[in-house]
Amino acid sequence: MARMYALVVGAVLLVIGILGFVTNSFMGMEFHPAHNIIHLVSGLVGLWAGSRGDKLARPYAQVFGAVYTLVAVLGFAGIHDLGSIKLGLNTTYSVVHLLVGLAGLAAGFSGGSAAERSKAAGA
Repeated sequence: MARMYALVVGAVLLVIGILGFVTNSFMGMEFHPAHNIIHLVSGLVGLWAGSRGDKLARPYAQVFGAVYTLVAVLGFAGIHDLGSIKLGLNTTYSVVHLLVGLAGLAAGFSGGSAAERSKAAGA
């Protein structure tokens, strides 16, 4: 489950990062350069982790799940930027970040099957 999360979320974040440099806004979300770079890096790391199996995909899902959930909470609390770095967070972004974050936490902390755990452990 974590591997699929890393690959799918990684690919989507990569596309969103690229899209952000092509257009200024999409579906109620404004794209700022710093936010685009964050999406590009998150996406590339996700694709890399997912391509390495659950051993790296699980920590990716856990860490990025926690980070994206925290970003959602901060967005809902009215924090739109990171100091002087313009991110342009809004309610739409916060909802998306929350969904991606919670999905990551679920994927990263789910037990998986015994075969997946055995394979991830290298047995």
